[in-house]
Amino acid sequence: MGERHRTPQATQSTTEPGSAVPFDRIDCDVHPNFRDGLADLMPYLSEAWRRRVGVGSDSAWSSQVTASHFTVPANVLYMNPVGAMRRDTISDGVHTPASEPSLVAGQLLDAHGIDRAVLLSGNLLGLGGLPDPDLASALAAAHNRWLAETWLAADVRYRGVILVAPQDPPQAVAEIERTAALPGFVQIHIPMIDRLLGDRHYYPIYEAASGLGIPISVHPNAIDGIFRTGPGYPGGNPVYYTEWHSGLTSIFAANLISIVCNGVFERFPQLRLVMTEGGFAWLPDVMWRLDKDWRGLRDEIPWLSRPPSEYILEHVRFTTQPFIEPSRREHISAICDMIHADRVLMFSTDYPHWDFDDPVRALASVPRAILPRVLAGTAAEFYGARLL
Repeated sequence: MGERHRTPQATQSTTEPGSAVPFDRIDCDVHPNFRDGLADLMPYLSEAWRRRVGVGSDSAWSSQVTASHFTVPANVLYMNPVGAMRRDTISDGVHTPASEPSLVAGQLLDAHGIDRAVLLSGNLLGLGGLPDPDLASALAAAHNRWLAETWLAADVRYRGVILVAPQDPPQAVAEIERTAALPGFVQIHIPMIDRLLGDRHYYPIYEAASGLGIPISVHPNAIDGIFRTGPGYPGGNPVYYTEWHSGLTSIFAANLISIVCNGVFERFPQLRLVMTEGGFAWLPDVMWRLDKDWRGLRDEIPWLSRPPSEYILEHVRFTTQPFIEPSRREHISAICDMIHADRVLMFSTDYPHWDFDDPVRALASVPRAILPRVLAGTAAEFYGARLL
């Protein structure tokens, strides 16, 4: 059992650009999983909620009752033929991949020299698909307590992400304020729903995150374009997993455009956003289009006092996985230059998923001059003292 985390003394970034960073590699997207499914959350739910979801019933007949099979919405349409998880991440051949903190520490952190791993829920990504805001909020709170006691207490290198239910912003704010007081949490995760990020619905969450100096994050939900309450898939429903998976970047682009054009970063100048596992090669086109339209249509969005790309570069960060794989190496340098990769890219592996990125092989073509920034420097600045 590793030492427990020190309670951070500050919430804002304390690492200045170009200063020494106490880490070599910070993995900004690791997915811890429940060992026994939602049964892992039962100790953290009230008796009323345990009865409501019917998980963990000992009745012999319960396996035949629909309610006993309660699950959070997940991808039930697009099947990955090779499976979503690495098979070698299962500790005993029986339980869920990446459900044992010590195995993950040895297989990921020790093996790849990871100094800090940001843990983003692997089982509740589809929480935004639940129609009941109270149930979603109860599950989010239970997850955060489980994460603190099961993972953050296990190894000093783990850092937690506060999961909130966007269906009910006031409850989300209460959960942020409660969990942010605990040691080890560095980020707030908002499962995307059928409202773009620029919608005023999210303002209470943004205000709380800004006040505490904690970044928010979004991530593919596995329900994108599948459930009515999830984010819509542009143009309609795809047919194949490859089609669905490759097109997820369009949802990230739409939400980035929304949060910028609605003036969220003007209203909340301390707000910071991490777009996790959403790609980044699409970013130059979005920034160029936004800047061009802003110059010609400033009367429509007069609250933007400077080019939209400047808000993105200042407030938004993008994780590297899945890293781009062009046929010509020089194209990677060109894209890194166009997006100011030294400012906006943060390394991630997406462990334990099938398309996991090894930090050495995946980033082999990143310009040497900016590699330390991508591997750790930018994340150290972005997360600040909570990462220590």
